[in-house]
Amino acid sequence: MSISILSPLLYLMIGLGLGRAPFEIKSRASALLTKLVIPLVIIYNIATHRPGVFAVMAATMVMMLSLMLLSRLKTRDPVHALCFSYLNIGWLGMPVASTLFGDGAAMLFIAAYVGSSLLGNSVGVGLMAQGGSLKTRARETLKAPPVWALLVGVACIPLGPLLEAHAAAPYQALKFLMSFLGMSILGIWLSATRLRAADFGQSLRVAALRAAAIAALVSLFIMLCRQLDIRLVLENQAALYLLCLLPPAANIIVLETHYMKSGRSASLIACGTCISIVAIGVYVAVVKLL
Repeated sequence: MSISILSPLLYLMIGLGLGRAPFEIKSRASALLTKLVIPLVIIYNIATHRPGVFAVMAATMVMMLSLMLLSRLKTRDPVHALCFSYLNIGWLGMPVASTLFGDGAAMLFIAAYVGSSLLGNSVGVGLMAQGGSLKTRARETLKAPPVWALLVGVACIPLGPLLEAHAAAPYQALKFLMSFLGMSILGIWLSATRLRAADFGQSLRVAALRAAAIAALVSLFIMLCRQLDIRLVLENQAALYLLCLLPPAANIIVLETHYMKSGRSASLIACGTCISIVAIGVYVAVVKLL
């Protein structure tokens, strides 16, 4: 097993250790990751985008809506609906895909992250802000870092060749920071969350159903991409199936705390993350062996 496979786990273990430190760094590290590092990575990848990026963004949004509709067959609870449909593509999926599958997978997951953030923030606010106006939901969505990063990236598309020529080294440093901070913050967060056996059982059942649904949707998307010859997807199919194994997005607890004044999603997200880390480890080991 190569060092690149072990890197995300190493960063996670560092985070678990930092979570027991006497000083608090999670909020500052989270702000650095979500407000600077990830937006800069998005801007670079949108400005230097390959054909297929916007198709992946649209497909991710369709996938999330499909998962949300599926979840409503069983529950109308907004927390459970978001935990089923809003995936941790940013802090977990992007670092793992970038480290293990390379730049093509990184670009694919960045496109998926932008699409999921656009929909997750808008729909999430709509579900949880009881009585909130359309104007409020729109304002909250536009304030999300992935949204303004997308807009800046689109504006920088004419500068794409210049960025590729002169910003490649800083981009590699940003990718490392994204992987290190993303996995370390997850470790810090997990170290501070109490997990119960009942939550693990519920999360495992939900994870299995979500994985089956996403696998079917990803397979349909790949079939469509074969017809349209979208090389970004066809060259990164193994990475794309990582979506099946991702846990609920950590941003759900932020939305729930702010709009519903509760924190029911914390244990579900934590249990889902633990299950996801094990599942991704097995999946990557099998893919690398084959």
